[in-house]
Amino acid sequence: MVSAISGNNQAVTQTQASSTTTATAATPAKTASPESITSTNKSTRSTEAERYTAVQQNLANSKTAVSAATTANKEIDGQLKQVRDIATKLADEKITGKDREKLQADYTKARDSIIASQDKATVKSGTGNNATKTNLLTDAKNQTVSTNTRGGELEVASSKSAKALGLPEKIGSAADAKALLSADDKKAGSLANAEKTTQDTTARLKKADADVSKRLETASLAAKAAQRLETAKTGNNRTLSADEEEKRNQAIEQAKQAREQIKTQFSGLSQNSGNKNVNSLSALFS
Repeated sequence: MVSAISGNNQAVTQTQASSTTTATAATPAKTASPESITSTNKSTRSTEAERYTAVQQNLANSKTAVSAATTANKEIDGQLKQVRDIATKLADEKITGKDREKLQADYTKARDSIIASQDKATVKSGTGNNATKTNLLTDAKNQTVSTNTRGGELEVASSKSAKALGLPEKIGSAADAKALLSADDKKAGSLANAEKTTQDTTARLKKADADVSKRLETASLAAKAAQRLETAKTGNNRTLSADEEEKRNQAIEQAKQAREQIKTQFSGLSQNSGNKNVNSLSALFS
């Protein structure tokens, strides 16, 4: 599944694919030199670093998309209140002439503001050929954040809302205003339907934000824990004293414990997810 939010997935996948190809190539067996071992270790650490960067960046992009949609949706909620107020006045058949024209102009302005808010929910991630735009209010498809080839996926649903939430361009008569004010929230183009869509979006985005925020925080902690463990293991080339060796071993043990705690958190996130395609991000530590 192609991610509409991810900007760093491709680089990670290509790195891993390249490593697989190299490993399967037919080469004469020989004893690895210390230099080649050191180079391999650096390459491994580099791949891990890229993976963690991809995880955090993709989740950060998703967080940005959710935040932009949340802000825009809140604006739309206020604008719909204006539309209801204007439509209620236009439903009065006694209002005619310039008074009706003034209210119609106010309605047009409120409707245009809704469209502008919908557009503001669009965020861009990535650069060059990998650049993508995401709008969780109007996109036709759900957005999937692919963390990497081993880390699983996170799906954030889009509202797929129509332009101006389907509200008509003009309220030509009192009858049109009454139709717009219809209480049928299943009727496309009714104000009740637009309000329900906005309310549903508010609840959905709140849940998505909590999920993305938790995953982003956990991914950041995971990267720090892995880096701490790597640093503790590698140390430096000089001979350590008994006291330094003991402290180093303690640091390694603490880092291992932190890593296990992070793995548990990742597993919990995956188990709580409603998406059957989501794999535990604890795979990052395998």
